[in-house]
Amino acid sequence: MGPTASGKTDYAIQLAKEKGGAVVSADSRQVYAGMDIGTAKPSLAVNHKYQSPNMTAVHDVLTPDMVDGVEHYLFNIRTPDDQLTLAEWQAAAFKVIDNILEQGRTPLLAGGTMLYVDSIIYNYDLPRMAVDEELRRELEQKDTNELYQELAGLDKEATEFIERQNKRRIIRALEVIKGTGRPFSELRKKKPPRYEVRVTGLNPGWPKLDNRIEKRIRKMIDNGLADEVEGLQKKYGKDLVLLKTINYKQMAEYLAGDIGENEMLEKMVRVNKRYARRQMSWWRRNEVQWLNC
Repeated sequence: MGPTASGKTDYAIQLAKEKGGAVVSADSRQVYAGMDIGTAKPSLAVNHKYQSPNMTAVHDVLTPDMVDGVEHYLFNIRTPDDQLTLAEWQAAAFKVIDNILEQGRTPLLAGGTMLYVDSIIYNYDLPRMAVDEELRRELEQKDTNELYQELAGLDKEATEFIERQNKRRIIRALEVIKGTGRPFSELRKKKPPRYEVRVTGLNPGWPKLDNRIEKRIRKMIDNGLADEVEGLQKKYGKDLVLLKTINYKQMAEYLAGDIGENEMLEKMVRVNKRYARRQMSWWRRNEVQWLNC
């Protein structure tokens, strides 16, 4: 684990090669085919039989994408208009991890989505409830702060592990509460660990990390983030929920003419740095072997 731009992918690939393992991605947006540049999805082998050069092919969870000769699982398993719940991702991750273990190999979970990582480490018992599209459309019309206050009124404990800025997670929690009539926090409980886990965190320090974030954002823009956002808008519509997440939202605002290029760049850098600090704050509660890299 580690904050955004800390070098998790490179480190996981190195470990996988040393241990003869495979990487399982714990990133809530890299699961979506076609969301590549804005999610910093690593470059994939374009000659892989399941993967097209522009990384838009959707495949099943047990099909790996090859990155630098290493199998990576849980990339490109959904289209952006077919949202994956935490419970669905956890079930897919368990399936993949078990499959790697059955082969006598080492699974390496790598990613920065905090709840995804914790759901595996602590074996969360998660509500298996289908998406309510009508309710989601209704909640999407509300301001994020308004939704967070609604969640706090219904389930104060849930606000301790759901970030105030994470509209998608807030909506999912409200969806579960309204669908089950029970607090979301009550339905999300730790069970005995399913695996023996060693947790390593990458922490390069704030000056170095801030510099890496700035370089990554500029690289995203140079690599064609604008084209990626326009392609997603054309295919799925401008109201696609995932286009309101980090990097995509700021680029969409620029393309709409709401902000200038410099402001877009500044906002992207700012929200990424803020997210990195939220990640580190979250993981301070975990037992982690931190590496300065």
